[in-house]
Amino acid sequence: MKKTTVYALFIFKFLFSLSLIWWTITMTLSSNVGKDDDNAFLSSYHDIDKNYNAMSVQNDAFNKKYNIKLILNGEIINKMDFTDIRLGQRSVALRTNNKLILKLGQNIFSYEIRDIKTNTIVKSKLKLLVTMTTNHLYDKSIEMNNDKPLASFNLTHQGYWNITGTVEVGTDKGYLFIKTNAR
Repeated sequence: MKKTTVYALFIFKFLFSLSLIWWTITMTLSSNVGKDDDNAFLSSYHDIDKNYNAMSVQNDAFNKKYNIKLILNGEIINKMDFTDIRLGQRSVALRTNNKLILKLGQNIFSYEIRDIKTNTIVKSKLKLLVTMTTNHLYDKSIEMNNDKPLASFNLTHQGYWNITGTVEVGTDKGYLFIKTNAR
């Protein structure tokens, strides 16, 4: 092979490699990588990552002050908890709690929060987001308070779902994250 052909092939491969690098960077930037509006706990994942320890402390304090009773399709959840965030989605199939909380069709959710000391119902606001794990096309956003402690929503797709939310009682705040599935 001639020397000029070898140099020409080298330069061609080099320029082709540079063009592939440029194309990769351009496509990555245009696809909004890292800009997913996950909305877990109705906040960005950057805020959750930065404040995870503070949220855990807030949740413990919230659970010590209030008796929580969240009822979703007859399944009772007695505390604000987000330990499911550490689990893989497929671990839902291997456990008995929080499995099949949701169902296709109409789902009914209610809640009640009582002060532990006085056992009286406290004024509170609850925000939930029921979302499929793979996309945000079928998200169900629910806002409730003492005047409206019952809500219903319809699910049309089976699969793995996440239920995330916050409860506010005055300045106290509790967080919820449940991995479940719907059939």
